[in-house]
Amino acid sequence: MPEPYRVLIVDDDSEQARLVTAYLRYSGPFEVDWAESLGDLWARLLTQAYDMILLDYRLPDGTGLEALEEIRRRGEQVPVVLITGQGDERLAVQAIQLGAVDYLVKGSDYLPSLPALIQKSIRASELQSAIQRSHEQVRYQALLLNNVRDAVVVWDAHGRITYWNPAAEVLFDRKASDCLGQKVEDWYLSAFDPAVNAPEREATEGREIERLYVTPGGKQIWVSSRVSSLRDYVPTSTPTQPGSASNRGRMIGYMDVSRDITSRKKAESALRSERNFISAVLDTVGALVLVLDRQGNIVRFNRACEQVTGYSYDEVKGQPVWDLFFPPEERHQTTHPLQLALNQVLSGKYPVEYESQWLTRSRASRTIAWSNTALLDEQGRVKFMIATGIDITERKKAELALRQSSRMAAVGELASGVAHHINNPLTTIIAEAQLLRQSLAQGHAEPESVDAIERAGWRVQETVQQLIEFARPASNTVEQISVNQTIQSALGLVGEHIQSSGVSLSIQLEASLPPVQGNARRLTELWVSLLLLARDATSDGQRHAIQVRSWFEPSAAEARGDTGGMVCIEIFDDGRTITPVEMQDLFEPNFTQPAGGRGTGIDLNLCQEIVRQHQGQIHAASSPGAGTTFTVRIPALEQTEDQPAPGG
Repeated sequence: MPEPYRVLIVDDDSEQARLVTAYLRYSGPFEVDWAESLGDLWARLLTQAYDMILLDYRLPDGTGLEALEEIRRRGEQVPVVLITGQGDERLAVQAIQLGAVDYLVKGSDYLPSLPALIQKSIRASELQSAIQRSHEQVRYQALLLNNVRDAVVVWDAHGRITYWNPAAEVLFDRKASDCLGQKVEDWYLSAFDPAVNAPEREATEGREIERLYVTPGGKQIWVSSRVSSLRDYVPTSTPTQPGSASNRGRMIGYMDVSRDITSRKKAESALRSERNFISAVLDTVGALVLVLDRQGNIVRFNRACEQVTGYSYDEVKGQPVWDLFFPPEERHQTTHPLQLALNQVLSGKYPVEYESQWLTRSRASRTIAWSNTALLDEQGRVKFMIATGIDITERKKAELALRQSSRMAAVGELASGVAHHINNPLTTIIAEAQLLRQSLAQGHAEPESVDAIERAGWRVQETVQQLIEFARPASNTVEQISVNQTIQSALGLVGEHIQSSGVSLSIQLEASLPPVQGNARRLTELWVSLLLLARDATSDGQRHAIQVRSWFEPSAAEARGDTGGMVCIEIFDDGRTITPVEMQDLFEPNFTQPAGGRGTGIDLNLCQEIVRQHQGQIHAASSPGAGTTFTVRIPALEQTEDQPAPGG
């Protein structure tokens, strides 16, 4: 049974009200109440909802027109039919204007038409309410779309733009009034890169794609866009299978929802640039940079690490550091220096410095000096351990060589002691040779042999004396010295030896060089080493030349009359040249293949150290046909008028 209509009769004539009530209850599904005044009407509306009000024009406490005005003021949505005993068109017009759905004149024939009129009025009111609700819903939805922060663009199945919200006006720099009704391909889709493609007609959801949009003014913005199809879903009482055409509805157009992600794209680009910059810096620095997570797995591995270990970053990323660079017997040892360092960093005790042996891809051992610290997360907890290392393998070898040199120095001291013992017999030999010459008769043939013995004795004694002087330990005394004098001392020790091998030795020392601050013994050792290296380069049995030159090089301040300048020393040879590859680490220890066949592989490193101790610089230049030149520059001391510089 259908739900009955609830009707309220408002009439002060009780007989008339009972007659209408009886007729309506007899004619159809009506439930009827009666109010005899406007006061009774307002009381009933507070407690009961009605589908229809039959309102008499004349009431004890007012008129039907006054009641219509009050109903409208109160916002009541119930339909009202005004009933009067007199036919007055002006009254009918006023009633309709005040909200009545219809107007009836009491008479003998009005009751039969009343049920149909009530039902028609109720249905019309319901339809009007539904239309109003639909309009309100549309307005509400439009209001939502107009106020969302995302840009919403809608076009119909024929490709004509039907909706363009305010956010779309701002984002795409186009007014809705200019776009509505235009072809979507020309006014919207073609402005994207890549161009937006409408989804397939059967698709109900689009894919979210990031695209570049170019505004009419040429501005480029990044948007995240999702295009979806719109369908007209019509309710049906007939059940349908999921996915059937009835369920999908008729395709009526498309909707694109976009948001501006330009800031995010710029941030991502800046982050990528920053990461690339950091990677470039890490790959440029000479130090090894290794980043480990809390479990000791490799997170970052710079180019210096690749060069030392022979592994690429892609090969080691995410791998446990223990399994790659340590022999099996050392892996995961709780007392291993790396494990101890990791434990200390995780407990907040850093930086941690230590040395350890690392195995390369070829299983060669390298000595690395590490300094470890922590990288913290936003909560201040240790997230990664950053290890910065220096390959000190060659330095360790150099230290070993220096220890060997110290042992040789001890041998030198022993040789000095032996030389002292040789001096006494040499003195006797020389003296006896002189006495023997005096005892021989004039014209005797033996004096030439005696002279040869005496000359040999003096030569041996001179060599022994130089050996004693050079074997004495060098002091740490720093004083004002003459560079030319130290060069002369060095030539006295090795000059004859160089020339005895068939090498010509030329000396050009500038007189009156300004003094330098330094240690004469150390500088003498420097020139001896450089001269012996030149001798090594010319020891091929061919004719060669070695040149030694000194001069003063004023600075820019000196040229203006101020103090400053450098004392320069140049040692040149035309022997074997040093290759460009050898030049790259010329002053680093190289025990396997000394540069240009000179020395033992550590000599130039020691020379560089002596120059550094004197605040100077050493430079090498070598090329085929031009020979090899070592140039040393040492800061000159300021001279006073009453203090002449040490001469050459």
